[in-house]
Amino acid sequence: MSIDKKKLNSILNSRNEELSKTEKKINEYVLDNPEQVIYDSISNISNKLEIGEASLVRYFKKLGYQSFSHFKMELYKAVESSREIKDKSYFENVTNNLIDVINKTKEVVSKESIEAAASLMLESKQIFIAGMGISHTSALDMFSKCVRIGLNANVIDDSHFMYMYTAILDTECCAIIYSFSGETQEMIKFARDCKEKGIKLIVISNYENSTLHTLSDIFIQTRGFDNDIYSGFYGAKISQLYISDLLVTNCALRNENKTREYNKLVTNLIIK
Repeated sequence: MSIDKKKLNSILNSRNEELSKTEKKINEYVLDNPEQVIYDSISNISNKLEIGEASLVRYFKKLGYQSFSHFKMELYKAVESSREIKDKSYFENVTNNLIDVINKTKEVVSKESIEAAASLMLESKQIFIAGMGISHTSALDMFSKCVRIGLNANVIDDSHFMYMYTAILDTECCAIIYSFSGETQEMIKFARDCKEKGIKLIVISNYENSTLHTLSDIFIQTRGFDNDIYSGFYGAKISQLYISDLLVTNCALRNENKTREYNKLVTNLIIK
């Protein structure tokens, strides 16, 4: 990621005179480490600067942001240098950005969380997969992958049907929730309804310390950002799809014979 220091300075220093001593310390840290801040949690920043998380929250709100997640999304846009689209370079730029998303996601994903989530999926009698907006397309892709390896899965993006399904799910089921921000209101309600019924939750999201993170039984972090041009509007989604592939591949490798049988059955039915 390239950093436009001048642009970043103009955004963060525009209200610098109104900042307290502690907030100016935060401001200087963001200016010096913008890319690190984008991919960091609020608790990690708090520990590094030896200040309370409440001070960080006040700083973000003073700059006009509702939450740390919103601040990070805007920060990403601010630090990216403006570039002209050139026929000779856009192939390389799109490719490099998507590869970068996968590599950054790989850095934060633990093998333990993937294996724990895969075990939960294999043990569940039904997997309910949910997501809204762009995240719903990732949920649909995950549904397709699950069916191909013989897992009993369902997917839906209508919130009313989502809540209705919660009524028939039980502790032998699990839910997978895709949410880029971790603050999607429909997903939060669904997660809370699931928790009340003892349904285990796998949350796939870009942000730690989000509401969905706190509700999850297993949290898997993504690191995708949409670059309006050079990621082909695909940066956030490719990170989610990468996680989906890790999960399904882990499930498939534990029972290769069953996976091959279901793949063959599904293929035969499609081309019949």
